[in-house]
Amino acid sequence: MSYHPTIWRTCRVLANERRLRCLEVVLRQPGLSVGEIAKQAAIPENQASLCLRALQARGLLSARRRSRWVHYFPSPDPLVPAATHILAVVSQAILTAKWSGDRIIHHLTAYTHPRRLTVLHCLLMKDSLTTPVLARETHISWQALTRHLNKLSERKMIVDNDAAWSLHPDRDFFSETFLQLIAQHADLWVRNTMN
Repeated sequence: MSYHPTIWRTCRVLANERRLRCLEVVLRQPGLSVGEIAKQAAIPENQASLCLRALQARGLLSARRRSRWVHYFPSPDPLVPAATHILAVVSQAILTAKWSGDRIIHHLTAYTHPRRLTVLHCLLMKDSLTTPVLARETHISWQALTRHLNKLSERKMIVDNDAAWSLHPDRDFFSETFLQLIAQHADLWVRNTMN
């Protein structure tokens, strides 16, 4: 399988305070240069440059060179699966819902591992599964599965109902968007984690 900016890799890049601050600056003021973004994000320019390139590599930003300066815009790469939706939901969290960076990162870390996406995908396909059945269906060891279930539970993505796991019934716009993406783009990561 060729390399893709998958959901979990994109979330892993976004779940970083400096990168998220840079993205917020670009969302609020598209077209700023690296130096201007660094100043507003209150980080060194070389660090801002690295953060912006990482976000661009995930398909979340575009860069345009003007003379000696590179300017960044919040325009998702149409060739990157899920980039449009991820940028939209993070933008909504920042600009409309006014979530703190810590809250966004806390939510994003539910999706920063392919095994957690596999668990969520299984629970999307079947309403409720016990831990032994999840271990069998996902091919994840009991010990690793327990860690991932705990993380998803802490982030209110799943709930334990009488020894069976199911998706949490009270989900916000952020969680709903990612569940839709997991269902739509499962082909980009499921076969790697299920082998």
